[in-house]
Amino acid sequence: MSFKHIQGHEKTIKILKQATKTGRLSHAYLFSGLEGIGKRLTAIALSKILLCSSKGSEPCGKCSACIQVERGNHPDLIMVSPLDGTIKIESIRNLKQELSRKSFAVGYKICIVDNAEKMSIQAENSLLKTLEEPPPDTIIILITGQPYRLLPTVLSRCQQIKFHPLSIFTASELIRKKVDVDTKTASLLASLTGGSPGKALQLNVEYVKQLRDSWIEYSGTSSSAGGEDISNLAADFCRDKDTLDLRLNLLRLWYRDMIFYKIYGSSKELLNSDETKEIVSQSSSWSLERLVDTLFCIEEYSQTLEYNVNPQLAVESLLLNLNSGNASLFPCSGRAAAVGNY
Repeated sequence: MSFKHIQGHEKTIKILKQATKTGRLSHAYLFSGLEGIGKRLTAIALSKILLCSSKGSEPCGKCSACIQVERGNHPDLIMVSPLDGTIKIESIRNLKQELSRKSFAVGYKICIVDNAEKMSIQAENSLLKTLEEPPPDTIIILITGQPYRLLPTVLSRCQQIKFHPLSIFTASELIRKKVDVDTKTASLLASLTGGSPGKALQLNVEYVKQLRDSWIEYSGTSSSAGGEDISNLAADFCRDKDTLDLRLNLLRLWYRDMIFYKIYGSSKELLNSDETKEIVSQSSSWSLERLVDTLFCIEEYSQTLEYNVNPQLAVESLLLNLNSGNASLFPCSGRAAAVGNY
């Protein structure tokens, strides 16, 4: 893995390559952005350049250093990641001890802390001392998808590099290189994960389509669904908390497609293109105003789930609103007025 293999982050790569060329590297970096978009790959690629025996702008990929970095056993590259969901102070103490020793190759010593937001407070405070007074020729790279969970003092001592989500086209092309899916399915997976190939590759395509089909079945009969039906669906919706975001994203994309078809009357850009007939049928019974309002509602309910509310109650409320058939019942219905002429 080298910089030339990383797609969608050309500006970031240019900054890092220039820093290695001029020798103006920061002692600490914070790589932040959506999970699965290349932050860790970039950190490994940077490490390989700095530790490669050729000392060029790209790693040779053939020397023992490059091979060791690729295998994850280079003595001057220290990897720290959560154990049982947490990075404890013991891991940071071990890291500091490793960094205090001279490098084996008389060059850089590099540390990559993956999922840095999972450091305990004690671990962060311990690392802070090293960030303030790093040993010579040391580079620490913190990787996180949630930089707001890190201490402000830690953030202020790192050069922050933001990794933006990949375009749907780029993400879908990377997905297709890894798994045998057609272009439309790859685009759906890329859209569901917000342009994250790493997250998309963890999804089971058939499972995703089963989840979507269950929503289609409900939405097709939602007007006759009773309170008990909605309660049961909400319970099923929330049964697996790890897939709750995925289910909400499926809803977002479904209403996005109905809005798109409602406006343009074309199925060309539908993400759920294999269900075009159902999208056309359902969109015909909705006004554009209510479709837009519904999409705002899904987003608002999704945000409430981040504040430790009861997920099932929140989803039940959402489904009741989707089922009501009355835009005035939506808590966000006022927003639709702002886009009524869209």
